[in-house]
Amino acid sequence: MSEPIGAPSAERDYTAWLGRQHRPAHGRRTAERHAAFFLPLLRPGMALLDIGCGPGSITLGLARAVSPGPCAGLDSDAGVIAAATAAASAEANLRFEHANAEQLPYGDATFGAVFMHAVLQHLDDRAAVLAEAWRVLRPGGVIGVADADFGGSVIAPAPEPLEQAVGLMARLRRGRGDAFVGRKLGTLLAGAGFEDVRSGAVADCDGTAEVTSRVGMFQSAYFAAPEFQAYAVAFGLATAAECDAMSRAWLEWGGTPGASWTRFWCCATARKPGQDGP
Repeated sequence: MSEPIGAPSAERDYTAWLGRQHRPAHGRRTAERHAAFFLPLLRPGMALLDIGCGPGSITLGLARAVSPGPCAGLDSDAGVIAAATAAASAEANLRFEHANAEQLPYGDATFGAVFMHAVLQHLDDRAAVLAEAWRVLRPGGVIGVADADFGGSVIAPAPEPLEQAVGLMARLRRGRGDAFVGRKLGTLLAGAGFEDVRSGAVADCDGTAEVTSRVGMFQSAYFAAPEFQAYAVAFGLATAAECDAMSRAWLEWGGTPGASWTRFWCCATARKPGQDGP
């Protein structure tokens, strides 16, 4: 089936806009918060790979955890790699590289630890990426993955336009990637051959007046953005009028006393069978 007229350009504009929208928030992520479940498995001297590192703010903390061991951050976006390299130039054990997760530019059994944060939700072939992670991981090495699950969203108050807005966030993927991958992390690791799989989740709640006001304004502007609406309309996900109603609902929610929005981030750790040689 051919795509609707104007859909390719709408998708290009939306993808570029989406990157610009989320890059500042991605740059505020830290290992202490977003890799807390994985840090206890790391030790100084390990070689670590962060797949899909984005701007490298989490990678920076991981590099410090394994220092003086080498740490590599890898991403398919050349722009964020350039920015990450400049921001982390003082870390002697850290380097960033532009490459695809499906074809890692490293030899077999290169790393003692592999990390992925918010990566698998965007991929169609998750098995291929996990197979590559397995390949470059040493026997006995550890892997840590964390990702969102769009089914783990609890928002109040929740008028119909706001419920529609939360649902639209998942439908925007249009079958690409997996908006519900968080709940599957453990089974994905087990299916890839890893052992000692341990799954968990962390709740993130926007529940103070200051935070909900800020989030409400951000989401309101998000749903009102021309790039967002053009994409939703081009692929039949929502009408411009519906997006406008969702935008107004976000703004109203942000100003409602006692409003809250809770989401769950899922995580899992595992080991590659075997024991690394001397």
